[in-house]
Amino acid sequence: MGNTDPMITLSGISKSFSGQRVLNEIKLEIPTGQKVALIGPSGSGKSTILRMLMTLEAPDSGRVEIAGESLYTMVSNGREKAADETHIRRLRSRIGMVFQHFNLFPHMTVLRNVTEALVYVKGEEKEQARQRGLKLLTEMGLEEKASVYPSQLSGGQKQRVAIARALALQPDIMLFDEVTSALDPELVGEVLNVMRRLARETEMTMLIVTHEMGFAREIADRVLFMDEGRIIEEGAPEQLFQAPRHERTRNFINSVLNH
Repeated sequence: MGNTDPMITLSGISKSFSGQRVLNEIKLEIPTGQKVALIGPSGSGKSTILRMLMTLEAPDSGRVEIAGESLYTMVSNGREKAADETHIRRLRSRIGMVFQHFNLFPHMTVLRNVTEALVYVKGEEKEQARQRGLKLLTEMGLEEKASVYPSQLSGGQKQRVAIARALALQPDIMLFDEVTSALDPELVGEVLNVMRRLARETEMTMLIVTHEMGFAREIADRVLFMDEGRIIEEGAPEQLFQAPRHERTRNFINSVLNH
């Protein structure tokens, strides 16, 4: 890899919602291609980090960089100022996100859900987009569902369509926000299998918020434990799960594993 810039850099990121601090001076660097799992109790700020990378929430203070470029600011005439829509859109096009509740368009077929952004955001020819969409659906084991509507799919199938839709734009970064937590237990495996394959076979940088500890341990290069808006501890999965240094990490892992 020629570029040694981290793919994601957060420097001193803080965020409050109605006076409640959800992120507290977060510092984080994620090298290109690294697979990182974010674990921790609900409300610890994990999803807010992902939403910030997608520009769905702006930080109150601090700096977010994608491959060395500031996401929320830009330099114009030698001065730094708030980023304009073109700048934000360009950087955000490098990032795909899969949400907990699928966010599929109910009035579009499965194939159109996957190809819509290719045609209207990337300006790809319809036929080329259709071919790419069908290829991705085939990889997800959903080729026979191309012409049905989301309401006719199981939760696991919907989530696989959402992953195909994010992958269609060929992002450098994939964000997964608790993508199995809304699924029935028997459907979780099919979605985790797709993510496992992506982690193994692609160079994408992946940031995964999950409460599936076994999965985090298996696919992550690095695990971050968050609590109360801070990164309390981070390390390789073996170290963090087997010998956490921090008591809060230990308590959290024990409570989840003995649940």
